[in-house]
Amino acid sequence: MPKDLANQSNGKLPGSLLRRIAPSGQMHHLAATSWTVLRELAAKEGLDLVHVGDYRPYEQQLSLFKSRMKPFPNAKKTTQTVRTFNGEKWYLHNGAAVATPGTSNHGWGLAIDAAVKTKGKRGGVVSITTKPRIAKRSGLQFLLAEAPSLGWSWELQSEPWHIRYVAGDKTPERIKAWLASKVA
Repeated sequence: MPKDLANQSNGKLPGSLLRRIAPSGQMHHLAATSWTVLRELAAKEGLDLVHVGDYRPYEQQLSLFKSRMKPFPNAKKTTQTVRTFNGEKWYLHNGAAVATPGTSNHGWGLAIDAAVKTKGKRGGVVSITTKPRIAKRSGLQFLLAEAPSLGWSWELQSEPWHIRYVAGDKTPERIKAWLASKVA
């Protein structure tokens, strides 16, 4: 974790620690730089790397949590996904499981849910899959090959699109080279 996040609260980061990212949204400034490099590399391969989740303020984490989790069991499920929030058990009712508010890595501005935007008459955003769509490599193949050297890692094997910036304050060599090329 970058040192400037010490003494900060998840989902309540000051604007001075965040930076805008393309195509929209914001992340911790170190993760944002790495994301910019990752997008440029993807573009060189014909991939339009976008995201469907970036920094999540606490209020957004809470809203997402309450839209999926309820403080009573889901009668339709035999296996329950359970979270504890404010001393109560909450149960998954809608969509995929979500982090308890104040615990998401999105709340540190270090996690992003990557996606590939497609072109064409039915264009849209698709998840990071194993099937190449418009480039030499699929979005997942691209991320697996390029993201680690830019400081990214996978937290959840079940969510290949969810990557987290783990380089902390140590700027990866590829990012240093990219920054140097922008100055020259």
